[in-house]
Amino acid sequence: MIKNILSNLALALAYVVLPLFLPWWSVAIAALVFGYLATTGLRAFSSASSILALMWGMWAQRHNAPNAGLLAGKIGALFGGISDVELVLITAALGGLIGGMFGYLGYSFRQVMSKR
Repeated sequence: MIKNILSNLALALAYVVLPLFLPWWSVAIAALVFGYLATTGLRAFSSASSILALMWGMWAQRHNAPNAGLLAGKIGALFGGISDVELVLITAALGGLIGGMFGYLGYSFRQVMSKR
């Protein structure tokens, strides 16, 4: 239990710190490493997915709130008239999808390497 909490906190910290110094896709590298160390494929996917969705959703909302959703509303208009809240939710969902896919990829990579 404590090991799971600590690994989730480490993953969340990596999701916050890595994009400060590296490109946005560096979170995928953190999810890949986390997935490699995960005990099951479900844990690799669900933890990496939910943590990254939460982090990207909070990041998007933090940048959306100061201007009352004006910029996100204009960007949403370019994509068929979606609202600023929907754009934040889509951002969180894309982050979750990226985290989950790379988390499971790391787990699968470990499974392939252990069979050799």
